Amino acid sequence: MIKQTLEQLYAEHGGKVSDKWSSYLAEYGRLLCGYRDGSINLLEIGVQNGGSLEIWSKFFPNAQKLVGCDINPDCSKLAYEDPRVAVVIGDANSDAVQLIILQHTPTFDVIIDDGSHCSSDIVKSFARYFPYLAEGGVFVAEDLHCSYWAEFEGGLFAPFSSIAFFKRLADIVNHEHWGSEKARADILRGFFLKFDFQIDEDVLAHVHSVEFVNSMCVVRKEACPNNLLGSRFISGHDETVVPVDMALQSSFSQTPSQLANEWTARKTPPDEDVLRLENELLTLGKEIIKREENTLCLEKDIQHLEKELAKRDENIVFLVTSKEAILNSLSWRLTLPLRFVGHCVKKVLRLSGI
Repeated sequence: MIKQTLEQLYAEHGGKVSDKWSSYLAEYGRLLCGYRDGSINLLEIGVQNGGSLEIWSKFFPNAQKLVGCDINPDCSKLAYEDPRVAVVIGDANSDAVQLIILQHTPTFDVIIDDGSHCSSDIVKSFARYFPYLAEGGVFVAEDLHCSYWAEFEGGLFAPFSSIAFFKRLADIVNHEHWGSEKARADILRGFFLKFDFQIDEDVLAHVHSVEFVNSMCVVRKEACPNNLLGSRFISGHDETVVPVDMALQSSFSQTPSQLANEWTARKTPPDEDVLRLENELLTLGKEIIKREENTLCLEKDIQHLEKELAKRDENIVFLVTSKEAILNSLSWRLTLPLRFVGHCVKKVLRLSGI
C-alpha cells in the first residue's frame, strides 16, 4: 500500500485547521519518514486550532502518544476522537505544565516547537525538553524567520536571537576540535544569563547534528559516542598522487592547542562583547552628558560670581574715591580744629568717668 505524503494528507484534510508553510510539508516528509511506522511519541508546542495533531495522527499510524501544548485557554475546547491525542493547556516553559506533559509519556521521539516564536521562549523550550528527547530523536524549531524581527526579540545580528542560539549549537557539535579547555556550556553562558535558564554539559554532549532549513532548525539527538569524529579509516593501496601513512589507520584526530589563539581564548563571543561594550559606551555617554550639564551650570555660577565681584570692586573704588574727595575738601579742612576739640572733650569725659 502506497502511503500518502504529508502534502497529500494536508490537501485532503477537512477537520480542524492547521496552518503550515508549504516548504515545511516537504521538509517534514523528508525528516520524519524514518519515524513514520514507529510507535513514537510526539510533542507539539503551539496547537492553535489543533489541525496538525489530527494530521500527525494520520501520518504516524502507529504512534503511541501525540501531545499538544498551548497557552491559549480556548484550546481546552478542542476534542479528538483519537485517544492517542492529548492537549495540555498552559505555558510549556513552566514547571507545572512540564510535569503534566511528562505524565503522558516520559520521553518523546519528535518535538516540534511552533509556539510563541519569541527567542526567549524558543531557547528555553529547547533547554527544558531536549533532555526528554529520546536518543535518535529529532527536535524541530519552526518559524525561525521571526528571530530576525525585533518584535520577537531578534534581529539580523542580534546576539541572543533563537537563530544565534542554534548557530552556537553547531559549534557544540564540534566541541572535540576546539583545542580549548572550555566546556560546551561555556559558549552559552550569555544566553543562560540573558534568559535565566541552564543546560547541563552532559545534555549538550548528546547534540548530534544541527541542520538549518528556511525558517527551521532541526537538532538530532544521539548517544555521546555517536557524536564523536571516531577513528581514521583508510582503504585501498594505490598511492599515485599523495603518499599515505598507513600507520594512521585507526588513529584518532589530534587537536592542536588553541590556548594562544585569540579567537578561541576569548571568554565571551565577539557579538556579545560588542553588545556589552555598546551598552557601556551608552552609559558613559549619558554620564558625560550629565557631567557636561553640571559643568555648564558651574560655569554659569562662576560668571554670576564674577559679575558680583566686579560690582563689589566698583563699590570699593567708589568708596575710596569718595573718602579721598572728602579728606581733600575745604569743609573737611576748615572743621578739622572743631573735630579735634570734640575729640579731646570726649577723651576728658571718658577719663573722668562722666
